[in-house]
Amino acid sequence: MEDIDTIEPSWEATFVPLDPPRASYFALWDPADVGGLPMARSDSRYKPIDVALVVPFGSGPLRTAVAARRLPIRDAIEVLGGRSVRQESTRSVTVWGAILRSGLGLVARGRLLPWVSANGWDAWRVDPLDPADHQLVAQLADALPAIGHCVPSAVGPVAGRETIVDPSFAIRACYDAIADRMVRSSGAAAVASSPLFAQLEPTRVPHLRPWVSDIATEHCAAAVFTVTVDPPDELVITEANIDQDSPLDPTAPPVPPPEPIDPGRQHWTLRFQLRSRQDPSLLVDAANLWNTPAEVLRLLGDQAEIDLLAGLRRAAAISPLFATSIDDARPTEVDFGDDDLDDFLDSLDALAEAGIEVRWPASLVAPSLDRRLVATSAAKGGGPAIGSLDDLLTVNWEYLLDGLALTADELEVLSFAKRSVVPIRGRWVRIDAALRQRLRQPPPQLTIGETMAAGLAGSWNDPDAGDAAEPVELRIEGDLAEVLASLSPSGVGAMAEAGEPPGLCATLRPYQRQGLAWMSNLAANHLGGVLADDMGLGKTVQILALHAQRGGPTLVVCPTSLMANWEREARRFVPSCRVRRYHGAGRRLRSLQPGDIVITTYGVVRSDAEHLATLPFDLVVADEAQQIKNARSRSARAMRMLRSNVRFAVTGTPIENQLTELWALIDFAIPGLLGPLDRFRRDVALPIERDNDRSATVRLAKATAPFLLRRRKTDPGIAPELPAKIERNVIVPLTAEQASLYRATTEEVLADVQANEGLVRQGMVLKLLTALKQITNHPAHYLGQSGPLVDRSGKLDALDNLLDAAATNGEATLVFTQYVAMAELLAAHLDDRGIEAGLLHGGLSPVARQCLVDRFQAGDLGVLLLSLRAGGTGLNLTRATQVIHYDRWWNPAVEDQATDRAYRIGQDRAVTVHRLITEGTVEDRVAALLEAKRELADRVIGNGSSWFAKLDDDALATLVRLEGM
Repeated sequence: MEDIDTIEPSWEATFVPLDPPRASYFALWDPADVGGLPMARSDSRYKPIDVALVVPFGSGPLRTAVAARRLPIRDAIEVLGGRSVRQESTRSVTVWGAILRSGLGLVARGRLLPWVSANGWDAWRVDPLDPADHQLVAQLADALPAIGHCVPSAVGPVAGRETIVDPSFAIRACYDAIADRMVRSSGAAAVASSPLFAQLEPTRVPHLRPWVSDIATEHCAAAVFTVTVDPPDELVITEANIDQDSPLDPTAPPVPPPEPIDPGRQHWTLRFQLRSRQDPSLLVDAANLWNTPAEVLRLLGDQAEIDLLAGLRRAAAISPLFATSIDDARPTEVDFGDDDLDDFLDSLDALAEAGIEVRWPASLVAPSLDRRLVATSAAKGGGPAIGSLDDLLTVNWEYLLDGLALTADELEVLSFAKRSVVPIRGRWVRIDAALRQRLRQPPPQLTIGETMAAGLAGSWNDPDAGDAAEPVELRIEGDLAEVLASLSPSGVGAMAEAGEPPGLCATLRPYQRQGLAWMSNLAANHLGGVLADDMGLGKTVQILALHAQRGGPTLVVCPTSLMANWEREARRFVPSCRVRRYHGAGRRLRSLQPGDIVITTYGVVRSDAEHLATLPFDLVVADEAQQIKNARSRSARAMRMLRSNVRFAVTGTPIENQLTELWALIDFAIPGLLGPLDRFRRDVALPIERDNDRSATVRLAKATAPFLLRRRKTDPGIAPELPAKIERNVIVPLTAEQASLYRATTEEVLADVQANEGLVRQGMVLKLLTALKQITNHPAHYLGQSGPLVDRSGKLDALDNLLDAAATNGEATLVFTQYVAMAELLAAHLDDRGIEAGLLHGGLSPVARQCLVDRFQAGDLGVLLLSLRAGGTGLNLTRATQVIHYDRWWNPAVEDQATDRAYRIGQDRAVTVHRLITEGTVEDRVAALLEAKRELADRVIGNGSSWFAKLDDDALATLVRLEGM
């Protein structure tokens, strides 16, 4: 404050309650001035005033007028409740500061009620208080010294009595003053559409006193009116209790003849009680109030009788059952028959809204019934195996009381009961509207796939319930239960290793034998899976081992570039099997023999899907299965048409961008497990990708874990012989030419982006990103030039330095770029430098591609340039110990897959990975984002590269602008 920066150590604080409450103030005074001596300090704002006090003086109390400083309540909040109070201040100042802070806390919590003061002013009061609040008031009252509340009552609202204001009254009056001042503001009247209780100046409203009295009685009573329901000893079930119009099961036993009804045992009792607000555990019967009033009043306060009668009056206004007790001199309870039970139950919500508690003894009233689904699969001959995952199961609801399933007869009683409370097994069950609706709800129709996913996830969620869906326990019976019990909940888990099958000419590593056991177990149950081991861990040999074990014809679908690799590996590891290529213009495939391995491409499957679907394959394998990650693509649709007993998807990157890619792989391998794509996108993908929904993430992980085997080279025990992999970001500067092109392109395209929207804008954003990446690669790349190349790109200079260092050490290098045009520029540049380098891209034939790989592995080439897409999969290039990513791909999983051409089983030297990043550019800023995306991919979550196009204009500009622009 300007006028009182600090409170003098000797000053005392006394609260002066006035009417209306907002006019109350604090008096700051010095005991040395008792007797009328002037204050030591004065100023224009806080003028000295005379305040009547009763203070300790000499041998006894003295009623005197003291020159004090008047401190309005709003200023007192800042001065006494703020930092102006010194540690050495008087006790009255310290305690009143704590009182002001606690009062502000109550106002902030909304503990506010409208009130009419003793003189008829509209006012606000702090109420109702919780038991903890009452306890705090009592503690503060004990701590407040007498000198802090030494104003005679004649000065305060209670006029006519020459007594000092009670400390608890002073504290509550201070709370009310805070509320009455802080709630009002210059704009409150406009918001409330009325000046009452809102405008800064109070208004006389004595006519509102009955209204606010009712509010206070309801919300601020010291005791809560409570009704305890005592049910009869037994509710006789007769034909009168059963809906005769409801169709009963003709096979059920006949209803026994009605028993005699004892009217005395059919009465329900509503027993009246009072519960203390300050001590909620204190519950007193109304009978005790009337029989021993003194003891009850001592426990519940002087208003206990009023609280009981006021509560009974509110209850009677809601339910006519209470009306008969209003005229009783000493009301204690009311009885009613079961005919009135429904009316009473219908009033429960209204009674609760009126602040009346209704208690049902836990020993008499059962909890609401739990329910679960029971899905039963039909038994099949030959052991536990399931048919198509699209087949429907027999599904029924099962209701449980205290964990035990109800019988059909008991459910019939509940379903057709006319009453709202029914006795079952010695307990009373209330059949409310929600339970009645559930009892009549037919069970859902579930496929084997949906049931399997729900069983693995632990519960079933109604897909049609939307956000209101609640998990429902699912119990599975029959063969499907045996199948689920045989699945490992986390991939291979503790699954025993399978030995090498006859006909396999290879010694499998321990983790490969576990992978074979995992696939064999799934295949034995007519289920497939996704083998997603890191590149280089031997996915091919594991698939060939499964083929040798099963012995049926196998179809391998892969990219064209990998056909030769599959053919070589098959002839090497299973030489007794016939390997057939189904490719080229003259391809023919009329019949299949056991042990045949047919190798074809995704393009051929698109063209020949109908023909291939007629052939009875035992095993279909989709290699580099990210090729079918778009479930709506022609390749994905064609692959799903193929007939086979078992399907496996093989990929090192099960998710590149978004969760629908995982759905596509799972739906190929285990059709129907994750339900329809649209529902999966709505209920699973969007909640996880957009909202990071943890429960949806856990459910998806549990449902897919048994069918998704993902192992990394860095996992303990997987490839202990692999050397270290060193990864580093090489930050390089732009040349002056690159910086000029970057700035000009950014400014020009950003202006166009801001002027457009929708798909046009998204296209411009992606075009901008492509242009900036080309500029950071080399100006010649962006401008479409063939040269000159030297001294125009910071990346090219860095590449030369890295290649020179590798050549000095005799190391071979892989250089990846996502652009074939950039790879061709690099090839020309290295040729000018006298460095012989190979260039591998998608335009090469399989023969030329294999020849280039063989030359590199043999040591004829020291550098191999690769386009990221063509060279990122299916190659074994373990001679390389240096890997350079010339430009960044937006998905780190693709970069890792390319790096794994060198860092794979068979590599016996450390591999160093260099990522060239231009300083201050979009590459630099996205590098950190890519690391975050790598973590998301590890949780089987992806956001896709389209997020760039969804950035707003400011965020996009921040991302792409050159630092310092």
